[in-house]
Amino acid sequence: MSRSSTKLSLSVLRARRRTLLRQMARIEPVLLGNVYDVMRRCGNPSCHCATQPGHRQTLWIFTEKGRRRCKFIRRQDAEWVKRAWRRYRDCRKALREIRAINQRELALLRAQIHNRRVRYE
Repeated sequence: MSRSSTKLSLSVLRARRRTLLRQMARIEPVLLGNVYDVMRRCGNPSCHCATQPGHRQTLWIFTEKGRRRCKFIRRQDAEWVKRAWRRYRDCRKALREIRAINQRELALLRAQIHNRRVRYE
């Protein structure tokens, strides 16, 4: 790979990293863990959920002090909890992409160093 193409590749990678860092620097709450919509029975024998699929409810699964915990989310809180969880998921995705950018950048720099080496005989 030529020096100019390496330089161009490095500048593209750095620009993408800056974009991702700006995205992650926004101060918005995140919810660590996973959020799922599950079907749950209420326990009332005369309710439709006794024989048919249950009621939709939002479940938050997280780790606290090294142990796995589950909490059901109230209906009125479900939307903001899901938004906070999506922001957490986006942050994790951005971190993975930054890690990949770092690895690619290191590979380009190592190749550049390798190409500039001098042999002594």
